Amino acid sequence: MARHLNSFIYLYIGTGLGAGIIMDGHVYSGHAHNAGEVGHVVVEPGGRECYCGNHGCLERYVSLQAAYEFCGLDPMSALPEDLLQVDPALFDRWIDTVLTPLRQGINMLECIFDAESVIIGGMMPAVLLDKIIQRLPPLYQSVRGRYLTGTRLKTGMTGSDTAALGAAALPIFDEFNPQFQVLMK
Repeated sequence: MARHLNSFIYLYIGTGLGAGIIMDGHVYSGHAHNAGEVGHVVVEPGGRECYCGNHGCLERYVSLQAAYEFCGLDPMSALPEDLLQVDPALFDRWIDTVLTPLRQGINMLECIFDAESVIIGGMMPAVLLDKIIQRLPPLYQSVRGRYLTGTRLKTGMTGSDTAALGAAALPIFDEFNPQFQVLMK
Protein backbone atom coordinates (compact mmCIF):
# COMPACT_ATOMS: atom_id res chain seq x y z
CA MET A 1 0.00 0.00 0.00
CA ALA A 2 2.57 2.62 1.06
CA ARG A 3 5.20 1.53 -1.46
CA HIS A 4 3.58 3.82 -4.04
CA LEU A 5 3.61 6.82 -1.70
CA ASN A 6 6.52 9.22 -1.39
CA SER A 7 5.26 10.96 1.77
CA PHE A 8 2.90 9.46 4.32
CA ILE A 9 2.13 9.20 8.01
CA TYR A 10 1.49 5.80 9.60
CA LEU A 11 -0.59 6.14 12.76
CA TYR A 12 0.06 3.10 14.93
CA ILE A 13 -2.64 2.29 17.47
CA GLY A 14 -0.98 0.19 20.14
CA THR A 15 -0.89 0.44 23.91
CA GLY A 16 -0.27 4.11 23.15
CA LEU A 17 -0.41 6.04 19.88
CA GLY A 18 2.58 6.77 17.68
CA ALA A 19 3.33 7.75 14.12
CA GLY A 20 5.91 6.76 11.55
CA ILE A 21 6.66 9.67 9.26
CA ILE A 22 8.00 9.24 5.73
CA MET A 23 8.77 12.52 3.95
CA ASP A 24 10.08 12.63 0.39
CA GLY A 25 10.97 8.95 0.58
CA HIS A 26 12.95 9.28 3.82
CA VAL A 27 12.16 8.39 7.41
CA TYR A 28 11.73 11.57 9.41
CA SER A 29 12.96 11.01 12.95
CA GLY A 30 13.45 14.56 14.20
CA HIS A 31 16.25 16.25 16.10
CA ALA A 32 16.15 13.88 19.11
CA HIS A 33 14.57 10.93 17.24
CA ASN A 34 11.21 11.53 18.89
CA ALA A 35 9.26 12.59 15.80
CA GLY A 36 5.99 10.73 15.73
CA GLU A 37 5.20 10.96 19.45
CA VAL A 38 1.75 12.19 18.48
CA GLY A 39 0.11 10.38 21.37
CA HIS A 40 1.22 13.17 23.68
CA VAL A 41 -0.24 16.05 21.70
CA VAL A 42 -2.88 17.66 23.92
CA VAL A 43 -6.25 17.55 22.15
CA GLU A 44 -8.47 18.11 25.19
CA PRO A 45 -6.99 20.70 27.59
CA GLY A 46 -7.79 19.65 31.14
CA GLY A 47 -8.91 16.24 29.86
CA ARG A 48 -7.92 12.76 30.97
CA GLU A 49 -4.72 12.51 32.99
CA CYS A 50 -1.77 11.02 31.13
CA TYR A 51 1.27 9.31 32.63
CA CYS A 52 3.46 11.95 30.89
CA GLY A 53 2.07 14.56 33.30
CA ASN A 54 -0.24 16.33 30.84
CA HIS A 55 -4.01 16.16 30.70
CA GLY A 56 -5.92 15.44 27.49
CA CYS A 57 -3.19 13.72 25.45
CA LEU A 58 -4.40 12.13 22.20
CA GLU A 59 -3.44 8.61 23.26
CA ARG A 60 -5.67 8.88 26.34
CA TYR A 61 -8.53 8.78 23.82
CA VAL A 62 -7.08 6.81 20.89
CA SER A 63 -5.16 3.70 22.00
CA LEU A 64 -5.72 0.16 23.14
CA GLN A 65 -5.26 1.34 26.73
CA ALA A 66 -8.08 3.86 26.29
CA ALA A 67 -10.32 1.22 24.71
CA TYR A 68 -9.60 -1.29 27.49
CA GLU A 69 -10.39 1.25 30.20
CA PHE A 70 -13.60 2.44 28.53
CA CYS A 71 -14.79 -1.12 27.90
CA GLY A 72 -14.09 -2.28 31.47
CA LEU A 73 -11.09 -4.49 30.66
CA ASP A 74 -7.98 -4.60 32.82
CA PRO A 75 -5.33 -2.68 30.84
CA MET A 76 -2.57 -4.68 32.55
CA SER A 77 -3.82 -8.06 31.33
CA ALA A 78 -6.11 -7.38 28.36
CA LEU A 79 -5.10 -8.39 24.85
CA PRO A 80 -6.26 -6.69 21.65
CA GLU A 81 -8.41 -9.72 20.80
CA ASP A 82 -10.32 -9.26 24.06
CA LEU A 83 -11.97 -6.21 22.48
CA LEU A 84 -13.71 -8.59 20.05
CA GLN A 85 -15.65 -10.04 23.02
CA VAL A 86 -16.88 -6.63 24.21
CA ASP A 87 -20.52 -5.71 23.66
CA PRO A 88 -20.54 -4.02 20.20
CA ALA A 89 -22.72 -1.17 21.52
CA LEU A 90 -20.13 -0.45 24.23
CA PHE A 91 -17.29 -0.47 21.69
CA ASP A 92 -19.32 1.87 19.47
CA ARG A 93 -19.71 4.25 22.43
CA TRP A 94 -15.92 4.19 22.83
CA ILE A 95 -15.57 5.04 19.12
CA ASP A 96 -17.85 8.03 19.76
CA THR A 97 -15.20 9.35 22.20
CA VAL A 98 -12.39 8.68 19.70
CA LEU A 99 -13.68 10.47 16.61
CA THR A 100 -13.15 14.14 17.50
CA PRO A 101 -9.65 13.74 19.02
CA LEU A 102 -8.55 11.48 16.16
CA ARG A 103 -9.86 13.94 13.56
CA GLN A 104 -7.89 16.68 15.36
CA GLY A 105 -4.73 14.57 15.29
CA ILE A 106 -5.11 13.69 11.61
CA ASN A 107 -5.78 17.34 10.73
CA MET A 108 -2.69 18.43 12.63
CA LEU A 109 -0.50 15.84 10.88
CA GLU A 110 -1.86 16.73 7.45
CA CYS A 111 -1.34 20.45 8.00
CA ILE A 112 2.19 20.07 9.38
CA PHE A 113 3.58 17.39 7.08
CA ASP A 114 1.49 17.75 3.90
CA ALA A 115 1.71 13.98 3.36
CA GLU A 116 -0.01 12.15 0.52
CA SER A 117 -1.94 9.93 2.91
CA VAL A 118 -2.45 8.98 6.54
CA ILE A 119 -2.41 5.23 7.09
CA ILE A 120 -4.00 3.91 10.29
CA GLY A 121 -3.04 0.51 11.65
CA GLY A 122 -1.42 -1.20 14.58
CA MET A 123 -2.50 -3.78 17.13
CA MET A 124 -6.24 -3.02 17.10
CA PRO A 125 -8.10 -6.02 15.60
CA ALA A 126 -8.76 -5.30 11.91
CA VAL A 127 -12.55 -5.51 12.13
CA LEU A 128 -12.58 -2.95 14.95
CA LEU A 129 -10.05 -0.70 13.23
CA ASP A 130 -12.28 -0.73 10.15
CA LYS A 131 -15.22 0.41 12.29
CA ILE A 132 -13.21 3.40 13.50
CA ILE A 133 -11.99 4.35 10.03
CA GLN A 134 -15.46 4.01 8.50
CA ARG A 135 -16.86 6.44 11.06
CA LEU A 136 -14.06 9.03 10.85
CA PRO A 137 -15.38 11.05 7.88
CA PRO A 138 -15.96 13.86 7.53
CA LEU A 139 -12.40 14.88 8.32
CA TYR A 140 -11.49 18.47 9.03
CA GLN A 141 -10.35 20.47 6.02
CA SER A 142 -6.56 20.55 5.74
CA VAL A 143 -4.06 22.14 3.41
CA ARG A 144 -4.07 18.84 1.55
CA GLY A 145 -7.77 19.28 0.81
CA ARG A 146 -7.01 21.98 -1.74
CA TYR A 147 -5.45 19.51 -4.15
CA LEU A 148 -6.71 16.06 -3.30
CA THR A 149 -5.71 13.40 -5.79
CA GLY A 150 -6.22 10.28 -3.71
CA THR A 151 -7.72 8.87 -0.55
CA ARG A 152 -6.66 10.76 2.55
CA LEU A 153 -7.04 7.77 4.88
CA LYS A 154 -5.92 4.23 4.30
CA THR A 155 -6.03 1.14 6.49
CA GLY A 156 -2.65 -0.38 7.36
CA MET A 157 -2.11 -3.88 6.03
CA THR A 158 0.57 -5.33 8.33
CA GLY A 159 -1.33 -5.20 11.62
CA SER A 160 0.54 -5.78 14.85
CA ASP A 161 3.76 -6.60 12.95
CA THR A 162 4.07 -3.03 11.64
CA ALA A 163 6.46 -1.79 14.32
CA ALA A 164 8.75 -4.83 14.01
CA LEU A 165 8.78 -4.63 10.21
CA GLY A 166 9.54 -0.92 10.34
CA ALA A 167 12.37 -1.40 12.82
CA ALA A 168 13.83 -4.24 10.76
CA ALA A 169 13.63 -2.15 7.59
CA LEU A 170 15.46 0.90 9.00
CA PRO A 171 19.04 -0.42 8.66
CA ILE A 172 18.29 -1.65 5.14
CA PHE A 173 16.66 1.66 4.26
CA ASP A 174 19.66 3.61 5.58
CA GLU A 175 22.12 1.42 3.68
CA PHE A 176 20.41 1.52 0.30
CA ASN A 177 18.70 4.92 0.40
CA PRO A 178 21.38 7.40 1.48
CA GLN A 179 20.56 11.06 1.87
CA PHE A 180 22.95 12.56 -0.65
CA GLN A 181 22.16 16.13 0.41
CA VAL A 182 24.08 15.45 3.65
CA LEU A 183 27.20 14.62 1.62
CA MET A 184 26.98 17.94 -0.23
CA LYS A 185 27.26 20.08 2.94
